[in-house]
Amino acid sequence: MPIAAHTPGGHSTLDLVLGIAILLWALASATALLSWLTRLPRRYRKRTPGHGSHHSRFGRPLVGGNTDPNHTEHPAPTMTALEHNTGHESGRRGAGIPTRPAEHHGRAVAARRPSVPAPRFSPETLEPLARSLDTSHRLAIAEARVAETLGTLPSDRWLLERYALIAGHRIPFLVLGETGVFVICALTGPPAWDELRLPAEVAEQHIMPALPGYTGPMRVGLCRALATSAIEPRWWCRPGEPGAWMMGLESLIAWIEHFGTDHGLGITDLRRLRELATPKPGPIARAPDVVPDLG
Repeated sequence: MPIAAHTPGGHSTLDLVLGIAILLWALASATALLSWLTRLPRRYRKRTPGHGSHHSRFGRPLVGGNTDPNHTEHPAPTMTALEHNTGHESGRRGAGIPTRPAEHHGRAVAARRPSVPAPRFSPETLEPLARSLDTSHRLAIAEARVAETLGTLPSDRWLLERYALIAGHRIPFLVLGETGVFVICALTGPPAWDELRLPAEVAEQHIMPALPGYTGPMRVGLCRALATSAIEPRWWCRPGEPGAWMMGLESLIAWIEHFGTDHGLGITDLRRLRELATPKPGPIARAPDVVPDLG
């Protein structure tokens, strides 16, 4: 019976080969384990609720819906609505209307709907509202012109408050400075009698009591900012009713400055008024908000 010869050199060579093989196998196993551990977090993020579902084909933006590169998804799922097409294409894959996740900070993203080019209402239905909107647009233009003109007054000698709410009344322009206190309203055309009476009543009944100790008059001016010709300042009133001054835009600053300075506010007074009117932290007495009715 043959017997294998074992030499010291052969035994050492076999052990060396086996050792190298074991070492290579261990290195390959370690490399595979590290690679699997590296991919594990990404797989976990893809399976997190609110992430993988919103990055599916139905979550891609539609026309004009570019995604925000700084947008980050919350781990909680977002409530979205989905409308499905019930027609003959509803059985096809992706036949439903794709939705986009609602944006954060309270901004909802509505699904884009088809336009309705055909008229549905007659001009008689739309004309009353159109007239009101036209009046609103004209008044906005008139007030913008008055604001631009009043903005030329020196800011250290005058305080301009726009849309001041006092006792529930909207004051388009409350102006205080070296010649006194003024309530100014912009007009889009000739004034009605109520437009003369109401601002004067608000000034007398609500603004004057808010300045206890002020002894000067409270002057009311109505500015026809859209007039195409010059309108000199003049006083308008009816017997037994408060009145107001009416003027054109080109006369507004001259009308304000022509009064004397006996009852005007100084620079220090205006600085203190600004400081007192600056919002401060902490609770304050709540004043009721009502619908504005001046302007």
